Amino acid sequence: MTVRRLALAGGLALALLAPVAPATAMTAPATDPSAVRVTARTVASAAVATTTVYAPRIPGVGRYRVPISVRQVIVVSATTWRMTYGTVSLFQRTATGWHLSARWSARLGYGGLVIASKRVQDTGTTPAGAFRITESFGRLSNPGTRLPYTKVTMDHWWVEDRRSAYYNDMRRGSRGGFLLRTTGYNSSERLATMGTQYDYAAVIDFNRPNPVIGRGAGIFLHAYGTGATGGCVSIRHDRMAATLRWLNPAANPRILIGEDNWLAGT
Repeated sequence: MTVRRLALAGGLALALLAPVAPATAMTAPATDPSAVRVTARTVASAAVATTTVYAPRIPGVGRYRVPISVRQVIVVSATTWRMTYGTVSLFQRTATGWHLSARWSARLGYGGLVIASKRVQDTGTTPAGAFRITESFGRLSNPGTRLPYTKVTMDHWWVEDRRSAYYNDMRRGSRGGFLLRTTGYNSSERLATMGTQYDYAAVIDFNRPNPVIGRGAGIFLHAYGTGATGGCVSIRHDRMAATLRWLNPAANPRILIGEDNWLAGT
């Protein structure tokens, strides 16, 4: 099952980020000209259906292109792979291109950055890569975000139990299906007990859906805690609220994370 999930996860990443290779021309025996016409039409239709149109390049980012449907991007960058401090830049795309909406300091995982596909759970590393942002949550009421928002209670957990079918998802403890403990191996996060850092949070879709067990769970953009994070990205409390208000699901937002030169593609 893990291999199948890995294959699915890899396929999804390619579909989102990698240019589609041109279709290879197909031929048929010369004695069947109708087959040649049908095959050519089929290839042309497939090429039209699978070709991705990309937005202009994001300033400072050469490694990734995002689809034309993406109009909001958060870039999280650090000067070295081991750095626990970084910068968060919010970009909005209009008819005239990408525009910087805000740029703030940030904290990263206590283990620095690591390529997402090489990450191991419980190493305190922030995954480097490109991810969707599709939902949000917080201990406080919705600050005005248009993303789906869950005001968490004592019954809301983020499942990090490697044996659970709900690994790397939010789930109510009362519904079961995972180990209800907050410490030790296969523990999970009881979101309402995590302090002011989870007053506001946006879920980074790292290792989800179809997670690889053991790669990691519960990677968020959230408010500052007391220092470096366990792998998330954190920014000042008021700025996190502002970021949630800025994020718009209609803009198909993405978050790109990595070391400066790596993100630049150099």
